Amino acid sequence: MKGTRALITEKLHVKMFGSFSAAYGDEALTFGRHRDSKFGQLFQILMTRPGQWFGKGDVMNFLYGREEVEDPNASLNNTIFRLRKYLETSPLPPGDYLILNGGVMCFDGGVQVESDVWSFECAVREFEKEQDRNKKAEICQKACELYRGEFLPQLSNEQWVIEKSRNYEELYFKIMNYLLHYLKEEGDYRSIESVSARAAELYPCEGWENWRLESLIVLGKHEEAEKLYRETAAYVQQIGGFLSKDQQLKFRQLGDRMRWPEGTAEDIGRCLMEPEMKEGAYRCTLPGFSDCFRMVKRTAAREGLIRFSLLLCTILDSGGRPSSDRGYCEKQGKKLCASFETYLRRGDIYTKYSENQYLLLCIGADKENVEDIGLRINADYRKRCGGRGSISYRLLDDGSIW
Repeated sequence: MKGTRALITEKLHVKMFGSFSAAYGDEALTFGRHRDSKFGQLFQILMTRPGQWFGKGDVMNFLYGREEVEDPNASLNNTIFRLRKYLETSPLPPGDYLILNGGVMCFDGGVQVESDVWSFECAVREFEKEQDRNKKAEICQKACELYRGEFLPQLSNEQWVIEKSRNYEELYFKIMNYLLHYLKEEGDYRSIESVSARAAELYPCEGWENWRLESLIVLGKHEEAEKLYRETAAYVQQIGGFLSKDQQLKFRQLGDRMRWPEGTAEDIGRCLMEPEMKEGAYRCTLPGFSDCFRMVKRTAAREGLIRFSLLLCTILDSGGRPSSDRGYCEKQGKKLCASFETYLRRGDIYTKYSENQYLLLCIGADKENVEDIGLRINADYRKRCGGRGSISYRLLDDGSIW
């Protein structure tokens, strides 16, 4: 049985970062199948600033901005009516929670509301006003803990959600950068590691990995640093790289800084050897492949010591042209890599160069062998694709071209 206004002691907790949930005390406001409906969205809009006034025109624009609605005002009034009816049956105590006053409206009614989005926005405002650097950092820490992911990801196609999500993301990046620079000035690399690790989970390849990698290096966590470097390099290559050249350069510079403590021959062996010896070609990151190729080129310059062939394999679409469909290339790329590991030797290496291109370095193979290698790889690839896919292949270098 619902309580009365005099017995209101619980709070309405609303979370919209990372996912949506609302609960009054221990009881959830589920919205059921209407979770993403217009009246559900109206509730979410009001929860971005509970207790604050919204212009009805702004709310109509949020809800119907891109839709052809004959009478937006009537549609909004109907949505308000439906939300009121839902709130009457919700775990909230009886009361009128949708307050209308002329051309403005807000969510109120005597219940205390804790909204992660509104708390985050208030914290950022406090951060911007605060002058003391230590207090600013404390506020940043609090705000970063509130930000648990993208704003209402289940509504990511709604224009009002897209705009607000972009704004919250920019604010998060702003306070994160302040906090990390502050922690670096304080020499608190343990905090940098934890804060940047969480940021990297939310936004991979935005540069937060660089902060964590640097902290691991400074803290002497060499094994963790190397693992993070390898995983990040592989992921960066998979998605096409960091978003800025400065971040890419910083990542390479940090890679050059990685050092292990003095170790025994066994320690060094464990560091250098593959954890598991597998058949087929060895896959490595593009920077690693580049180093291997340069070493082979240097060795090949000493006449007669080594022969090699560098091949370029390109994933083609159904029309026989290089595919530009990222999803298709990702799916077909896995099949192509399986072909490499079946038909290439353990002494060969390969890497992903772009969304639809892969490089093969075949040690001991002459250019006369290229056609046979390409045909065998393509035949196996086509089998894995049910006969519907194909690749192109060509020789890039055999020691006499570049």
